[in-house]
Amino acid sequence: MSQKKLILERYGNLLKQESLVTMEDKILPNTFVLEAPEPFPGYFGYYSDIPADTKPLYIYLVLDKLYTLEEITRATENIKKYFNANYSAAAGTINIYNKLHHVIRVRHLDHFDQIQDLQACYLDEGIAFKKKPKKVEGQGIIRLKKFFMLEEIEDGVYFDLDEKDHGYFTIPHKLTWKYFEDITQKVRHNWDYSNFDAAIGHIHQNFGIRDMIRVYNPSIDRNYLLDIRKVYLDRIK
Repeated sequence: MSQKKLILERYGNLLKQESLVTMEDKILPNTFVLEAPEPFPGYFGYYSDIPADTKPLYIYLVLDKLYTLEEITRATENIKKYFNANYSAAAGTINIYNKLHHVIRVRHLDHFDQIQDLQACYLDEGIAFKKKPKKVEGQGIIRLKKFFMLEEIEDGVYFDLDEKDHGYFTIPHKLTWKYFEDITQKVRHNWDYSNFDAAIGHIHQNFGIRDMIRVYNPSIDRNYLLDIRKVYLDRIK
């Protein structure tokens, strides 16, 4: 008799760093939209299966102010009733060049021409956008407020059911970003399977918080996730 899968729906945060560029075309005039052309910088083969120009991968609609999670969630739910793409949206912030921007992260659009239409939908829902500044390009620290759909394969070890090739494991305590970067470099330099991208985050569970690390690799499986968890946990003090 096969074991029943344990599926968990959780709310939490994810913190990562990406190279970002300002979009010049395929957006509403005089609006600020950022794109992450290489969304998994730690994985050095991301485009081996995905031609870079075929579809938008990670798009960030920069907002004119802070909107509540409720406002963005309700707007997104309404738009999904009629918008012609099963896209994913998450509220968040981007810190680039010491400037903080409130954003909606958009995933799974089918083509770039849908970005303008999606912006128009959010405008109709009362969500407005920041005016385009001079060209912005560089490393940004991104914090997303996310709903996770997880399959728990062991206590504190999960696969993401919405995002292919993403796995998570819980860690003993919160890590600062610089400490996490340092540990990740040590893992890469001391492990044979170092071609992966990683981020940190947390989920809310049982009226508390469980800190975790997210791992991306197209070849991820149960053994890979358990192995990389051990390598990280051996280095976290």
